[in-house]
Parts: sequence; structure tokens; C-alpha cells
Amino acid sequence: MSPSPPSHILIIGGGICGVSTAYFLSTHAARSSSTKITLLEGTKIAAAASGYSGGFLAKDWHGSATASLSAMSYDLHAQLAKEFGGEKWGYRTVDTLSIETDATRKSKRSSPLPWLADGLVHSSRSLGSHNTTAQVHPGQFTNFFSAKFLEQPSTSLEIGTATSLKLDENGSPQSVEYVKSDGSKSDMEVDTVVLAAGPWTGTLAEKLLGDKIGGKLGVQGHRAHSVVLKTKDRLSATCLFTSMTMEDGSAGEPEVYARPDGTTYICGAGDDEPLPATAAEVSPSPNAISKLHKQAKALSDVFSTEKGVEIVAEQACYLPIADRGRPLIGKVRGVQGVFIGSGLSCWGITQGPGTGKVLAEMILEGRPKSADISKLAP
Repeated sequence: MSPSPPSHILIIGGGICGVSTAYFLSTHAARSSSTKITLLEGTKIAAAASGYSGGFLAKDWHGSATASLSAMSYDLHAQLAKEFGGEKWGYRTVDTLSIETDATRKSKRSSPLPWLADGLVHSSRSLGSHNTTAQVHPGQFTNFFSAKFLEQPSTSLEIGTATSLKLDENGSPQSVEYVKSDGSKSDMEVDTVVLAAGPWTGTLAEKLLGDKIGGKLGVQGHRAHSVVLKTKDRLSATCLFTSMTMEDGSAGEPEVYARPDGTTYICGAGDDEPLPATAAEVSPSPNAISKLHKQAKALSDVFSTEKGVEIVAEQACYLPIADRGRPLIGKVRGVQGVFIGSGLSCWGITQGPGTGKVLAEMILEGRPKSADISKLAP
């Protein structure tokens, strides 16, 4: 235990990192019964990438800086699924393939999957097995553990946007001002703050901590697009990373994740735009969505209207990209009682639960114990 346990911990951001931090703080054995925990979210839980990303998980695809965190968090996903019933949020292990397709010339290779178009796949190799890759529906996961967090004593969820942070004479958090959804302002007395606002973390940090400290915590957003399609027949438990050449010679690299609910999530980049002020203002590019539909149909006729496919969603989200090229996880330098968990890029769903667990350990025990995050210090 730290010398004096926190009185009130505020986590800003209702995505997978913020919710996981809130959950693991609320259930940690070292948590004092007097410690209040509040989750502050601008719109709704999983309003951004945590609600609209693919939910692909990989255990051993990571560089040295994040390898320990990723492996721990991948195993943590499995533990949580076993404890609470992962089918509630679409957890399952999967096979993962890399395939190269070329519609301009016919392949003599047999298709690696029965639902891929014959004569299309020119090369195929395994990237992961049921031991090393898995998937979740990230929005369902994040909402489930938000509810679990709120089942714990002295916990709450506030809808609002943080506008300023007041520090005491020792440089520790004293209160946070925030604007509620109805436009009214309110103050919340706190002594510990966690910044976990996804791609908005950079602007939030600068707003609350100023340019000298917060300006060094740069996190920006990169827009990614996706479509969710429901096929007539359920596809195999497989995730695909593709390199496609279309009939017209155009190229694409969509990722294709078949889900256990009978839907398939297909995503790709393209038509990036500056990050809007709020998650509610994020919208997809019609051109990027059209490209994804075209690529899906070229990959397999199971994604065609002739085969009865149903379009469930056409959407976009912004991945949180740290300026330093690696996640920012830990205690913020130059100020007391402020922590950060952001910038996890495309690995936010894999690393999110682990990020929450190590932040809870740092706040309540003084150091991370479950993973080595020494190269991720902000």
C-alpha cells in the first residue's frame, strides 16, 4: 500500500483503457474502502475506437517495448473470458492467415478457406494459431466491464467533458472542472487523475496540465474505416490480413475478421481527416466505405447482395497514435498524482486490459507488478 491511499480517483475516458483501469482499481485487494472512483466520459462508454474497432488480439506480434504488456494482457483476456463467460463479448481464439490475391490472373493453388473465391489466392501463410491469436467484440467487452465496475462500492460514471485541473500547493490534483451533457459546469474534488481519452488524450493533457507538461504527452488520431456484414452462412473462426490486387489493377489491404455472431468485420485505412472535437462528430468517408464493399465482394461472393449479405454497419473511428511512436503508460512527470494510459494505436484492444491492470498497481501499490512497462513511461 502507498503511505496514504487515494481519496478520490478520477479516470477520464470511457474506452477500453479507461474502463479497464476503473475496473481493476475497483476490485484491487489494496484498494481502501474509503477510496472513491469516478469514470468521466464525454458521450457514452465505448464511443470511439473501443466501440468500432475489430477486436483482434495477438500475443506475440509485438516489439520489445510492449512485448511484456501484450503477452500479459492477451492472457488476461483469456482469464476474464473464463471467469465471466467471454461469449458475452464474442471472445474466442482464432486462426490467423496472411493471403495475397490477384484477380487479374487465375491461381492454380487451392483456396485455404472454403468461403474464399476459387482461383483467387496466390499465396497463404499462417500468422497465428488458436494459441496466439484471438478476438473480442470490443464494444461489448468495454460495456460489460463498465457495468462490473459500477457494481463495486463507491464507484460512479459521470457524463461530461473535463475542462480544467486545479493543483494544490504540493502540485497534486485538488479538483477537476467539467461540463455536463446539459451544458452546466461542475467541480469534482479529486487527488488522483488518470488520462485515458484515446486520440483526444493529447489535447486533454495540454488543456489540464499546460504546454510545459501536457504538451509533451502528444497523442493524435488516425482515421480507420470498417463495414460489418452479416453473411447467410457462418464463417470459420479465422482472421485474415490481405494484400489484394483487384480486376482493375487497384490494390488494397483490408483486414477481415469473422465473428462468432455470424457477422464479419472488414476494415481498412483511407481518406484520413483531422480528429474532430468529440467522438460524436466522427463520420466515415463514403469513398472509403465504397472501397471496402468492393474489396469484400472481390474476396468472396458470400459478401455480395446476391448471396443475401446484410449490411450491419458502415463506420469509422480514430486510432490513438502517440507522437513518440509507442504507448504512454505510467505516472506523468512533473506533477503528482496524474497518470496516463493512451497511444496504444491498433493494439488498444489487445493491450487495454493489461494497461488498466498495471495502472491500478501503480496507483494502489506504487509500482507495476504484472508486466514490464519501463520503456513506456510518459
